[in-house]
Amino acid sequence: MNSEKKRGYIILAVINAVFLCAFTVLTAVLCGITNRLSSQSAALRWNADSGGSYAQVSVFYPEKLGLNLDSVYTMRVDIEKKLTENSITAENSSARIWYDGYSALTTLSVTSSREEYTIVIDADVIATGGDYFKMHPLELLSGYYYSDDDLMQDRVLLDENLAWQLFGSSNVEGMTVLINEKRFYVAGVIKPDSDSASSYTYGTKPHMYISYSGLLSVSEDDYDTPITCYEAVLPNPVTGLAESIIEETSVGDDSERTIIENSERFSLKNLFAIAFDGGKRAVVDTELAYPFWENAARITEENAAVVLVWAAAMLIVPILTVMYFVFLPIHRRKTIAHKAAEKIKNSASKIIKRGRYK
Repeated sequence: MNSEKKRGYIILAVINAVFLCAFTVLTAVLCGITNRLSSQSAALRWNADSGGSYAQVSVFYPEKLGLNLDSVYTMRVDIEKKLTENSITAENSSARIWYDGYSALTTLSVTSSREEYTIVIDADVIATGGDYFKMHPLELLSGYYYSDDDLMQDRVLLDENLAWQLFGSSNVEGMTVLINEKRFYVAGVIKPDSDSASSYTYGTKPHMYISYSGLLSVSEDDYDTPITCYEAVLPNPVTGLAESIIEETSVGDDSERTIIENSERFSLKNLFAIAFDGGKRAVVDTELAYPFWENAARITEENAAVVLVWAAAMLIVPILTVMYFVFLPIHRRKTIAHKAAEKIKNSASKIIKRGRYK
């Protein structure tokens, strides 16, 4: 091998090393992006706790087509029937093989209940039910989560912003607030997710969490604030089974609801589809308004799709290099065969000559 050819191979090796390093870095970035959102990994957490294969599925409704509690209870019964039809049952009566959560969004005036003075703050409110906080494990700065099992549905969670505006502290467990003149106790204070997508969609307005039953207790009409998000983690022994069960049991048709299989949204197939959909995903032709955690997930999908495309592009040069060295011998097979034949012929001639002179 002459020096010029050797130099060319060294340059090619360096170029490939650079592209492979870039691919490794981008892959690490992609993993970091897709693992940021705890709201999208409920199935993974349930898998770790329970074993088996599970999927997280969400259903979103426009406000005018939202659910009430009766609709949720009906869906739960229908889901149990579908699981039984598919021979998916718990090993014992106390075991849980699936769970769900639901939520509604509204705005309320929250008043700090203090003797020396009162402060009234308009807050974005997330009314929750079921195992919402299992789906959305928000960081607690103080206190605890309320639940549907509480005897009195008179507990609320404040975010850090609202707690400071009302009480000047984040350690306010046990303090009380007034909502429509009804007293609620502060169960705890949460810290919103801090990734860039969540921070952007969450906004700067203070937030409060209240049980859906608690919200109904201060509403003049039980249908003032319909449930617009239903989420479930279901067994998924066959790909697509959990999603099909939700499609069959959830209220409304495809024009009235949006169903998302959260567990697959960061798969390579889905991200490539987003990257090359020609911008169609940006068009929203329904009255549906996603909650902030879903908007954060959609932003994260877009960011992950861009990183994935760049990561794939970094493999083009290494792949072409491998193909070159694989197909080069094939392309030069006649020359190689001719040289091999010449070597064999020369070797044979030498052997024959040696035999003659002996």
